[in-house]
Amino acid sequence: MKKRFWFIAGVLIVVLAIQLKNAIFIDYKVEGISMNPTFKQGNELMVNKFSHRYKTIRRFDIVLFKGPHHKVLIKRVIGLPGESITYREDQLFVNGKRVAEPFLKPLKSSLSAASHVTGDYTLKETTGRKRIPKGQYFVIGDNRIYSLDSRHFGPIKDKDIVGVISESYAK
Repeated sequence: MKKRFWFIAGVLIVVLAIQLKNAIFIDYKVEGISMNPTFKQGNELMVNKFSHRYKTIRRFDIVLFKGPHHKVLIKRVIGLPGESITYREDQLFVNGKRVAEPFLKPLKSSLSAASHVTGDYTLKETTGRKRIPKGQYFVIGDNRIYSLDSRHFGPIKDKDIVGVISESYAK
């Protein structure tokens, strides 16, 4: 009788743990190369569905969101609400001030000195606006040459963000 009780209790604990994990996290498999070298095709990630609800999204956070045609995409946050974004000579400028992008070093080191990871543009050229609207974020893939992102479909809305990815959750 005791063995049966502990067996049933153990099974219930495992089932509850799995349900709790599924309620908090989404499993996501990276498709495509737009986030190389940070995440490669086939990488499996665990995404916290609630992290962006209790924690402010910051520049360079990696987010999972509903993109055009309701396709779920993964990109890096470059611009925050109210900011102006410019890229000149492969450098990011936020509100006119240069901001380093250390996560691009591996990609830049693999290119020739004359090559650029990011082409020149301003937020106004890509979206028609000088600043990112309230409640929206400008997102770009790390592999800029092969990424369809906010440069093509504009800033994403906060309500479309599924979760923030912590690199420590990569499986």
